[in-house]
Amino acid sequence: MTSRRDFISKTILGTAAISIGGSAMAMSAGSYRRIMGSNDRIHVAIAGLGRRAGAYYSPIQNKDANVRLLYLCDVMKSQRENALQNFTKNADYSPTLENDIRRVLDDKNVDVLINSTPDHWHTPGSIMAMKAGKHVYVEKPCSHNMNENEVLVKASKKFKKIVQMGNQQRSSPHTIKIISDIHKGIIGTPYKAVAIYVNSRGETPVQKTAPVPEGLDWDLWQGPAIRREYTDNTWDY
Repeated sequence: MTSRRDFISKTILGTAAISIGGSAMAMSAGSYRRIMGSNDRIHVAIAGLGRRAGAYYSPIQNKDANVRLLYLCDVMKSQRENALQNFTKNADYSPTLENDIRRVLDDKNVDVLINSTPDHWHTPGSIMAMKAGKHVYVEKPCSHNMNENEVLVKASKKFKKIVQMGNQQRSSPHTIKIISDIHKGIIGTPYKAVAIYVNSRGETPVQKTAPVPEGLDWDLWQGPAIRREYTDNTWDY
C-alpha cells in the first residue's frame, strides 16, 4: 500500500529534492498573468463544497473582481447540487459540477484552485494543482503535518505558483497595519505575545461504522489517507 509520504512525493514530479534554503525563486511575468491585478479574467475552481465554500461565492460574483467560477467540485453529489443552487441564486451562469478534482485540474482554462477539501487533502490537492499550472488558495490548516508544510513550500518554489493559506488574520488590512506598526517600533521592542482562543464548538460525537451514503465517492474522499470503513458524521461539514 502506498504511504501518504510516497503519495505526496509522487505528486511533485518524482522524488528529486528541492532546496528550501535561500531566497524564494522570483516568479516570471508569465506566472503572474492571471492573478489579482491582471487585466485578464481569472478562472477559478472550488474543490470541497462544505461550509467554507459558501464564503467564496460573493467575492467571486463581484463584477469588479473579474473572476468567473468554472467548477464546483466535491465527492458528494448532494454537496455539488446544493452548491450549484446556492451559487446561481446571485449569478447569471452555472459552473460545471465535477466529482473528481483531477479532472478539474486537467482543464487548462482553470487559473486558480480554491482548496477547501478535508484537511488530509490540503497539501496533496494543492501540490497537484500547482503541478497542473494553477495558483492555490488553501484553507487552514495548510497541511496534515509539519513535514507537509515544507513540502508545500518546496512545490510553490518548484512550480513557481502562488499559494495562500486562508488565515483571516494574515489577510486582514487591520492586522497587516498593526504588524507594520510593530515592526516600525510603535511599541518599542516586543518580547512576548499572548494569544487567546475560545472554542465554542460542542464535543465531537463517537463515530460508528455505517453504510457509505448514496452519492458519496468514499474512496476518492479518502484520497491519500489510509483506507478505512466509512463512519457516520465523517464528511458532512
